[in-house]
Amino acid sequence: MPNNSYEVILADTEESKNIHYNLRYQIFCLEKRFEEASKCKDEMEKDTHDDNAIHFLVKSNNRWIGSFRLVIDQFGNLPFQKVSALDPLQFLQRNLEIAEFSRLGVLRPFQKLRNGQPPKESSESESEIMLKMIHAGVDYCRTNGLGHIIILCRRSISRVLNQFGLEARPIGPAVFHHGPRVPFVFNLANLHAFDAIVNSRLTARRAYSVYSEIYSNEVPLALAA
Repeated sequence: MPNNSYEVILADTEESKNIHYNLRYQIFCLEKRFEEASKCKDEMEKDTHDDNAIHFLVKSNNRWIGSFRLVIDQFGNLPFQKVSALDPLQFLQRNLEIAEFSRLGVLRPFQKLRNGQPPKESSESESEIMLKMIHAGVDYCRTNGLGHIIILCRRSISRVLNQFGLEARPIGPAVFHHGPRVPFVFNLANLHAFDAIVNSRLTARRAYSVYSEIYSNEVPLALAA
């Protein structure tokens, strides 16, 4: 698929945030079963960190297929710190405002399947979706003066980040949270390799669009789980 098939959109309205929350419900409650569906009102997965988050959507043609958020808060109040302890000699200050990639997910038909079945989307498309999501998050943080991004993820995801030129490094021990995960950080001050990869692989001038600028009353339907 051409690399303009996927678009990242900042959810800046109540309508678009509800689409975001419903996608999270589909991905993290129904598909992955990380969260209990019965606890989600109106089929929307939310938590207390959403008040300090910037929400994003991913669209393929006319279907909503994925979402993620940037939780922006002082170091010490981020989601990963509920389950992960930091190594004591890390450089990050507790009063530092920082962003955490959180609730990053894509609906199953758009993921590379790992159960022996032929994937409905190629691994190249899956990598492209990830690159566009990371690019949007990085661009937002740069624009708003944030210098670091943290992500609690599997080591396989950190290797993908490193392949994108982000040089993610661990800042704490591995924990078991929906599987083994490690907190990683990458510094936005030196992303020459990442910028070169973005420029070579993506053709869109903007890292993301803004929902309120492109939609009025006509809203694409979320892809059914």
